[in-house]
Amino acid sequence: MRIFEQSRAWSVPGDLEAQQLEAFRPLDAEQIELHSGQSGVSFPEESKEHIYHRAMISSIRSEMNKLSQLLSIPYVVFLTDREGTILELVCSSPVTRDEMEQAELRPGVSLCRQRSGMNAVSLAMEMNCIGVVRGAEHSDQAFQNWNCVCAPLQNEDTVFGYVDISFNRGEPIEFAIPFVQQIAENIMEKWMEKNPEMQQYRLEATLQEYKLTAREQDVARLWLLEKSALHIGSDLGISEGTVRNMLKSIYSKMRVNDRFQFVKRLTP
Repeated sequence: MRIFEQSRAWSVPGDLEAQQLEAFRPLDAEQIELHSGQSGVSFPEESKEHIYHRAMISSIRSEMNKLSQLLSIPYVVFLTDREGTILELVCSSPVTRDEMEQAELRPGVSLCRQRSGMNAVSLAMEMNCIGVVRGAEHSDQAFQNWNCVCAPLQNEDTVFGYVDISFNRGEPIEFAIPFVQQIAENIMEKWMEKNPEMQQYRLEATLQEYKLTAREQDVARLWLLEKSALHIGSDLGISEGTVRNMLKSIYSKMRVNDRFQFVKRLTP
């Protein structure tokens, strides 16, 4: 895990200017929109953002399945979108999940500053780095028995969401800073890269980027699967010669000379 030295890589409430602290308001229950469901969020309209949300939810589940055996204390992991809205909760036990329900913390609840005041997610959003908020530093009373550490889910300069780990305020918080940073890195660099839906999305986006026709995209997908020109022609109901002519057009548009270069261009 990354080692954090004296020049710390995280923020605490005291790092905010006084006028910024005044802007944090406590949770107003009447302003919160709750969405049904406890194990994720359903999206009625397909978009890049929705695909990322589903991939992040799948990723946090995979990551915490792997890491849960390393945590002997009760905990809750919050996954939010880039606006601070909860997408998923991973609880260490049914008891912890019941506590979340009683506190009305579930997918669809916003943890942004305007809705929930000071918390690790809103602080990380404000400071654009890891946020650390201890017990009584929270605006919302529901959080005041917890220590919370939140890290952005970031790829280069783009933030896709936030991951927060919360645990009893009596536990030392130092261990959680590199821990949550490692979780964030694993989500973005390992699980998201392996996610089948993300891989498919990237493939489709790349094919469109090179302005391939719909039929050329059909051929390219099968060629990427190492099908022969004869097999592709049979699958698509066109001649082998037509397939080869399309491959020449695909290679030209993608600026590649052979199948090896073609595959390399379309795979991470």
